[in-house]
Amino acid sequence: MVTCLYDYARKLQIELGCPAEKIRVTPNGINVEALAGLPGKTEEEQQFINAGAVLRVTPIKDVKTMIQAFAFAKKRVKNMKLWIMGPADEDEKYAKECYDLVESLGVKDVEFTGRVNVRDYLGKMESYAAHKPVITTDVGNCRELIYGNEDGFGDAGILTHIMNIEEIAHAMVNMSINEENRKRMGEAGYKRVNA
Repeated sequence: MVTCLYDYARKLQIELGCPAEKIRVTPNGINVEALAGLPGKTEEEQQFINAGAVLRVTPIKDVKTMIQAFAFAKKRVKNMKLWIMGPADEDEKYAKECYDLVESLGVKDVEFTGRVNVRDYLGKMESYAAHKPVITTDVGNCRELIYGNEDGFGDAGILTHIMNIEEIAHAMVNMSINEENRKRMGEAGYKRVNA
């Protein structure tokens, strides 16, 4: 038996010569109940439209592109805030470059939290289990998570090309200014993660 996490990986395995009948798709699971009732924004935070990423601050996560895209988007949507949640000690040199980039761009409202309990943050910004949509680059299984696999739920966010600052910034702006779309996509994501 050959196991993969999503359908596109299964297709690649077949192209590489693996017999289809040997492949099983076993997606990463989400304990939706554990993420129920997430705390939302405080009264003070209501003024912001939050974007965030849970990741290691390392080059492979391309945090610099996210910061640059946010800086462009922030010029159009003044009340955006970016939360970068996760450890910065794996590549301290790269983390410092990220902090310096925020400073050199003069962009405000970027928060590096370090390692956190994501339950304390996800309800404030993005997460399918919190009924919120996502913006992601086209890597791994992100395309299927956004568009589904013929599940009928609809788009659950915006998919962009990797390292495309302008496209990511445009997605941030669109997500910020279109509340109706944001809510619709968030509900599609919630249905998808439950399914």
